[in-house]
Amino acid sequence: MRSDRKGETLLRVSLVAHEVKLKELAHALGDTPTALQTAAVGLFFGPTVIGYRDFVDAVSLDLNRALLGGHEASWQRPFRPDEPVAAEMMMVDHTEKNGMEIGVFETRFTTPAGELIQTQRTTFIERAVQP
Repeated sequence: MRSDRKGETLLRVSLVAHEVKLKELAHALGDTPTALQTAAVGLFFGPTVIGYRDFVDAVSLDLNRALLGGHEASWQRPFRPDEPVAAEMMMVDHTEKNGMEIGVFETRFTTPAGELIQTQRTTFIERAVQP
């Protein structure tokens, strides 16, 4: 993992919270009475918003040794159907421990005017190289 990318913006992309995608996610969640509300706060996963390969390449993550260490989200409000969204990802922390590398990535989702919608923090662990 590239520790030199800490503090840098890794990815920046414009998206749309398509109503059809919200409905598809609600259906995948089981079409319960609250499924659409749940979909509206869980529509995107930061590291894959423009395809996981771009994220992997940006930090040189070795997928053969990578583990998802954690994921959390906080939001100001749900995504609205068909609203434009800007997503920006940054590596906010990087540590090494016992040959492992731990990277923490923050993805902020905002409106084009800059209003914060959601913040996600995702931790990836790259296991040590085995002899």
